[in-house]
Amino acid sequence: MARSALHSVGIVHAVRTFKRRTCRILVYHRFPKDRSHLIAQCEHIRRHYQPVSMRQVAEALGSRAPLPHNAIAITVDDGFRDFLLHAHPVLSNYEIPATVFVVTDFIDRCSWPWFSQIEYMIERISARSLQFLGREFAIGGDRMRAAVKVTEALKRLPNFARIGQLEVLRRLLGVELPECPPPEYEPLNWDDVRALAAEGVEFGAHTRTHPVLSSLSDRAELHQEIAGSKQRLDEQLGYPTLHFCYPFGTWSDFNDQTVAIIRRTGFATAVTAESGFNNARTDPFRLRRLGVTPTLPERRFIELLAGVRKY
Repeated sequence: MARSALHSVGIVHAVRTFKRRTCRILVYHRFPKDRSHLIAQCEHIRRHYQPVSMRQVAEALGSRAPLPHNAIAITVDDGFRDFLLHAHPVLSNYEIPATVFVVTDFIDRCSWPWFSQIEYMIERISARSLQFLGREFAIGGDRMRAAVKVTEALKRLPNFARIGQLEVLRRLLGVELPECPPPEYEPLNWDDVRALAAEGVEFGAHTRTHPVLSSLSDRAELHQEIAGSKQRLDEQLGYPTLHFCYPFGTWSDFNDQTVAIIRRTGFATAVTAESGFNNARTDPFRLRRLGVTPTLPERRFIELLAGVRKY
């Protein structure tokens, strides 16, 4: 009843109007074949917001050009190919610009994201192994929840230790990991990236291998993850990459040293996964975003974008 009242008496509209001078940055990750939910979200965005690119956001933060009221930018993390197959056609049809943050070693097929490897393994383990994980991580039999819990646990380890524990987990669960990403985890390739860029999609760096940057004690390794990913993107696109995305992106996942390297490397913005809106005073290297999925319930999506709720 309370939720219905939010919409029926105009509270959502009032909050949206109150926050009209802020900029919302949405973050998506994966896109299902069924486009109907994303189409509904795009229709809502077009009805109530002004889509802008991350380049426009950067220019506004540099005080060169103010953003329109109720500005909204779309970002997509990691670089899975389902963006090209299922999201880009919809966004393009609604003339909504997008910025895709790619893990460059993933695009190069040198590796695939370690959190995706965890998800892949847990999807294939026996019920007995899932029960074991349930006891270890205080979870039930939900495989997706198990994958999230295991990922969160390994995130807290130093990078070298996490890589070792991932191999221990693989042996413990008895799942063979393919060297290249399987079809359900297929990344974009560089031809895809260039073709999308030619159609107006912006690209940003999301490191080389998606580590927790604050866990990297080796300054050379930290620099290579950030500057190396930018260099690879710049080479493939033929022009400088302006935007960076912190892997995982909570305040604890990066630090002042990380931000300093990103500034010196030549980026104009960096986005986090911390929930919230941005205004003219927001640090361009600590931009907040709103986490969404194409299948988010309609009212929750509407409330999140308006500012009625934070998550």
